[in-house]
Amino acid sequence: MSGPLDDIGPSPARVDGGHSPPTAVSAARKALTAPLEERAQPEQPRTHNPWGGEEQVDNTTTTPPVSRNAKIASAVALGLVAVYVLVSLAFVVPAGAFRTAMAPVLTAASPYFAQKWNVFAPNIMKANTELRFQAQWRDDSGQLVKSEWVNLTEIEQNSVAGNAIPSRIQKSSWNATLAYNKRYALLTSDQKRIVRDTFIERTDDGFRAKLVEPLLDELSTPGSSTSATVRFLRYDYMLKEYTTDFATAYFGKDIERVRWQIHRTRPNDFDHRFDSAQQFDESNVTFGWRQADDVIDPDVIAVYSDVIERYAR
Repeated sequence: MSGPLDDIGPSPARVDGGHSPPTAVSAARKALTAPLEERAQPEQPRTHNPWGGEEQVDNTTTTPPVSRNAKIASAVALGLVAVYVLVSLAFVVPAGAFRTAMAPVLTAASPYFAQKWNVFAPNIMKANTELRFQAQWRDDSGQLVKSEWVNLTEIEQNSVAGNAIPSRIQKSSWNATLAYNKRYALLTSDQKRIVRDTFIERTDDGFRAKLVEPLLDELSTPGSSTSATVRFLRYDYMLKEYTTDFATAYFGKDIERVRWQIHRTRPNDFDHRFDSAQQFDESNVTFGWRQADDVIDPDVIAVYSDVIERYAR
């Protein structure tokens, strides 16, 4: 039987005791007759055996040396991790010598490591703010009758019990109080004293609200800002209309005067959350009487009357 190697021809003549020298033909014959697995394997480096015998295959690999930059980077990374762990531990360990010694470090790292609520809510409210109002009306004899204080914010909050995201309509007094208080904080100390007084003046036939121009002149104190004054008076007028409508619905009377009070309570700080004693005192800022000269809208009164009937009675 003939094979694919028969056409190669006879082997060359033997020399030197019958050993044939390596030739291209013998190398090709060996390559073609070797198994496929051996053909695919690359030739392994061999080491010289000085004692004779078979050469040994060197299967060892050489690890490249670590560069100087890699060593520096590793050292810096380990140092940063160590500092981070150390500072983190300093913030959570109980008060003692270690924490006292780390006080300068804790002060510098406080914005990044301290456990504070403002990490999750940067503008978290620290006080509960409520709007309260009083009203005056005339009785049958023409005498002024003054009401008790009514907590308007509490009535609105009763309507949203269990609602984590109430609508703006359901927390009107809360939003209005915050906006009003921000404008009040921008006034000078002399202006604050004036706006906490009554905005009512006597006339020949009774009483009326102070006119805008004389009121602006009165509030033009040294160091004051005209724009801040105007913005406050606009919100003061809005709050006067708001409390007048609500008082009309609440008392069912023709309201002649209203005034309001910002009541603030602040819970204990986190470190004193389990203390039974209150850490902060309650505060009240009471503003003077305002003349109720508004045009009453029956539709608005009907809405407020429904809220009062459902959540204030």
